[in-house]
Amino acid sequence: MTLVLTLLSSFGIAMAADTAVTASYRVPNQDTNALRVYFGAQKLRPIPKIQGGVSVWGLGNLGSYDTDIWLNDFISRRQNDYENLNDFARILSEEVRMLAPPLDRKNPQSNSGFHVAGFVDHEGKRLPAFYHVHNGENQYFKDIDPAIMNANFDRPPHEYGPNEAYLTRNGDTGLYTVLFNVLDQQLFNALRLQGFTLPFPPTLERFAEYLRFQIKLVSDVYKLSNVFPGIGGDVTTLAISSGGYTTYETR
Repeated sequence: MTLVLTLLSSFGIAMAADTAVTASYRVPNQDTNALRVYFGAQKLRPIPKIQGGVSVWGLGNLGSYDTDIWLNDFISRRQNDYENLNDFARILSEEVRMLAPPLDRKNPQSNSGFHVAGFVDHEGKRLPAFYHVHNGENQYFKDIDPAIMNANFDRPPHEYGPNEAYLTRNGDTGLYTVLFNVLDQQLFNALRLQGFTLPFPPTLERFAEYLRFQIKLVSDVYKLSNVFPGIGGDVTTLAISSGGYTTYETR
């Protein structure tokens, strides 16, 4: 399990991902498997050549490699094959399509994908854009075969207003959705009406920190519950402005 978030706004692009990997192991003298969580996976990586970012959800491995290790290699190994965000998303979908297991329509857990975000030139401006490379159903492109990995241009370049933002969340989103439907849409909005600003100051870096807080909170709630905590560890964040990277850190 995992939780990855990508936010596009007038400030730029903020991305975040947890670092937990869930694996199963055999229990001695029992005909059963149990789960264990490892921490330290780098699920969010910068794409230096195009000043973009890519994160992965739902895929612990590709071929015989851990997906985060494979992804880091892919970024450098294929850098002569991409010149922009569209190229990167396309060749990523093509290569992953050959390595990822087929979609099991009876098992939602087999859904997986990648967030690919960055700035593109559009009508004389540098604007944020977002591709979602994934299998499964797509709310924007109904005619795409859900059984295979596709590079879906979910968010073409757009000039965001001061109170406008676009958030994509994937992975284990059930608890996240419940928590922030209450916290952000009810509690925090009520506080904002009283002059309470969150995040503050309203900068790209603080929005990245707000995403870190969201993932950390979900992780902590899981730890205190009776549900297996598949989200956790340090959180990686990446902030991208129209001029390039501003922060990239795991803590």
